[in-house]
Amino acid sequence: MNTRTNRGLISVLMVALILTGFGCGSSGEDSSAIRKENGVIYNPDKGLLQDEAPPVDFELVETIDLSGIEEPVISSIAYLKIDEQGNFYFIDRRINKLISLDPDGNLRWATGEEGKGPGDFENPFGMSIYNDKIYVANVQGSRLDEFDMAGNFIKTYDLPKDIRFASLVDIRDDGLILMSGANFGTVGSLVYTMELGDSLRIRQNINIIETEDDEYSRATMRGGIEMRENVFIYSFSTEYRQQFYDYEGNLMTEVRRDFSGTLGPGIYADGGSVSLYSLGNVSSPVFMDNGNYLVRVNYPTNIDDPHAYARRASTGETESPIYARIMDVFNAEHELLYTFDDLEYVEELGSLGIRDQEGFYYSVFSNDLLIKKYKLNMN
Repeated sequence: MNTRTNRGLISVLMVALILTGFGCGSSGEDSSAIRKENGVIYNPDKGLLQDEAPPVDFELVETIDLSGIEEPVISSIAYLKIDEQGNFYFIDRRINKLISLDPDGNLRWATGEEGKGPGDFENPFGMSIYNDKIYVANVQGSRLDEFDMAGNFIKTYDLPKDIRFASLVDIRDDGLILMSGANFGTVGSLVYTMELGDSLRIRQNINIIETEDDEYSRATMRGGIEMRENVFIYSFSTEYRQQFYDYEGNLMTEVRRDFSGTLGPGIYADGGSVSLYSLGNVSSPVFMDNGNYLVRVNYPTNIDDPHAYARRASTGETESPIYARIMDVFNAEHELLYTFDDLEYVEELGSLGIRDQEGFYYSVFSNDLLIKKYKLNMN
């Protein structure tokens, strides 16, 4: 074949590829490809390994049943933490107690009662373990209470008055405290980094706003926040979107994923009354040892417009949401690898949001009073 003929065939093939859209959409972009622009990673709805074996397997190691504990009768499990010896610590928000179990699920101790006094609990918003102490954001997030590892109350740190409904995210190994507060008038959060001394000192105040939509101007709702060594991650509640910030408040990376499900919240205002309905949500990422991470998504399949649903629900003119659940696997470069979309399987796995010193992951099933322990096997 001579050179002229060869070039002619190449030209014809190039034209054919363009006309058929191979490798690009009508806008010149491949909707199935991952794009990275200006610090934002845009993922398609299908993972890179979706047609292959899953990149991780979940092996159930143990199920701990708390329903057999006779005194106190445990009714809920919130803010579960695990110490270096494998002991469990959590808040039972219904009976207002701080509770500890041994690694086998046997009761070690329980302390507290409803109230605002020293050692009492009223609407706690988060718990963490740091330097052999337990810290609880207590009394609707107005104070930070300190306990020893036997549940004995030590002292209270008052939070600044302008931090409202503060939630304790976690405490870093060097003592840096991460808290979030209500960001009234929008969907988002006021995120605070603090230091603990004789009192709480604020280092940074980071204002995160998810949307400027006027419909949310009377809302107060925030997404999930996860603390890591060098960054914290904010997970949106209005769309599939996560932002990675350093502790000076600089936005480092944003991760998005093409997702057609409905995420909340729905808002309906009638005069001076405002109804807010939390619908779908995107979880905080759960990181694995190889840098990959999991994101769990709950979303209603029978709701297209959250605000229309809120209007109907406020007058009792609608059905209850029917939820689907998926779990996405991303690699360390924030690229979508795989989606677990079997509803029953994802529900059985739970959140996998707690990791112990030995590398096992735990899911809490509060309504069933179960804690499931998993080993994650990388493929």
